[in-house]
Amino acid sequence: MFRGVIKPLGIVLGGILCVHLSVFAAETDTKKSSPPAKKAKAAPKTETNEPKKEETTAAKQEDNSKKVVATVNGENITQKEVDKIFKRFGNQIGEDQIPAVTKQILDGLITQKILLQFIKDNKIEASQADIDAELNKIREDVKANPALKDKTLEEVLESHGGSIDDMKKDIIISLSLEKYFGKGLDDQKVKAYFEQNKAAYDGTEVKASHVLIDTRQMKTDAELSQAKEKINKIKAEVDAGKDFAEAAKQYSDCPSKERGGDLGFIKRKGQVVEPFAAKAFELKAGEVSAPIKTNFGYHIIKVTEIKKGTDVNFDDIKADVKQDMMSESASVLLLQLKQNAKIDIKV
Repeated sequence: MFRGVIKPLGIVLGGILCVHLSVFAAETDTKKSSPPAKKAKAAPKTETNEPKKEETTAAKQEDNSKKVVATVNGENITQKEVDKIFKRFGNQIGEDQIPAVTKQILDGLITQKILLQFIKDNKIEASQADIDAELNKIREDVKANPALKDKTLEEVLESHGGSIDDMKKDIIISLSLEKYFGKGLDDQKVKAYFEQNKAAYDGTEVKASHVLIDTRQMKTDAELSQAKEKINKIKAEVDAGKDFAEAAKQYSDCPSKERGGDLGFIKRKGQVVEPFAAKAFELKAGEVSAPIKTNFGYHIIKVTEIKKGTDVNFDDIKADVKQDMMSESASVLLLQLKQNAKIDIKV
């Protein structure tokens, strides 16, 4: 399935099943073994007022759950939807992580909403038969998992705050985009892509170092302009003979600065963000890149060593190559859809 696009939503089966079941079991045991708190004796007036407080709290919680936290092209996302996903993490999230995780969940729901709108508008939704077939595959995966013995898919999803309806949304997105992007991909196009990107499949690795000017907290054009100017000056210093490792130690905002910017060996896909990986794999050993921009900020990259991979047979990995091509196309589409969408985040 089209996991590359769906997984970042944070609400697919893989994400749910990866949560340690023992954590939830421990929580259940704790709840069962903990003795009920003793109720203090109270005056009749307090007793009659207490239910009213509980009712007021419940009413407030209900109102809060209906709160609209974002709209996407006029469609609402509520606090209840965010909370539902957040609960799946159980007690695994520290207080300091709550804002970042909440933002990631909201970003995922926005992505899901945009993709479902695109699928509906373009009438490319997968057939019910295909959806059912995919659900059946997932049911078989659950049955084959020893940790989920004697549990149905519905029970597994429910125990982690999910539902079959949630699952179906992910399947619809996955299959529909696969159908949309797979139409024009014949073997000739897939093989051409493979030849151009062999390093992604033959195990080639490059040892890369970088200098990063982090722009994630920058809000204004002026700040971003200053960051770009700074990375250009650093590149000029390196070009003029400054040692790259010293430049990293002096200027970089990445923890790798302590190692002179050394990130170790990286693979073409799956370890670092795509613009960084693409540029690193264009370089020869000893070369330093021009400044590039990623979602982390501005980088200059130096490749210090290249570890060649082994020959790989195209026919053996054709399906994986096709999957990667569709994932790349979907990433481009998603970026375009987000740029053109009317997104109003209210929190």
